[in-house]
Amino acid sequence: MSTLRSLRALTAVAGSVALLATFGAGSASAADRTGQDLINRTDGSRLALHSDSTADGAAAVSLRDPAWKHRTEVWDEVGGRWENGRYTLTFKNKAADKCLQPADAEPARGTTIVVRTCDGSDLQRWVLRPEGDNNSRWWIWQPKVDTDLAMTLNRYNDGSWNTLYLDTSYPSADRLWHLADDNTSW
Repeated sequence: MSTLRSLRALTAVAGSVALLATFGAGSASAADRTGQDLINRTDGSRLALHSDSTADGAAAVSLRDPAWKHRTEVWDEVGGRWENGRYTLTFKNKAADKCLQPADAEPARGTTIVVRTCDGSDLQRWVLRPEGDNNSRWWIWQPKVDTDLAMTLNRYNDGSWNTLYLDTSYPSADRLWHLADDNTSW
């Protein structure tokens, strides 16, 4: 086996260990975690909804300025489970009571990310792909319907928040996210 293949295999094992440590092992599903922040690696911004909207179709953004105290920055994991060796979940906004998904039924590069009424579809499921060593807990969030894409920071706005979209899935900082308890250091 080549050195590169060995490194890839070791990385895959480390990622699986990290997932097991985070989400549990032994069953097809893990307990849902509530009251979560999703934090971006590039700038520490927190996933929320634009203008704190709870409407169907509200755009997902990430808040950089700590002065922003959106009620829509709190999320719940729903139905987390292992599917074909990958951990998938639905991410539900606590204030809006709606689920995160690509804006289009057939997402492509540039598709925005929104919340819509939860319907249990694969369009609202996300695959979490671990990156880095087994202690980093940084993940690429890929829509289950197209794992060649990843949730990505798009545009820095007025200096305090970012828009989001789907772009090619690779482990750059703008595509890496960390789940943590709401307003808790880690």
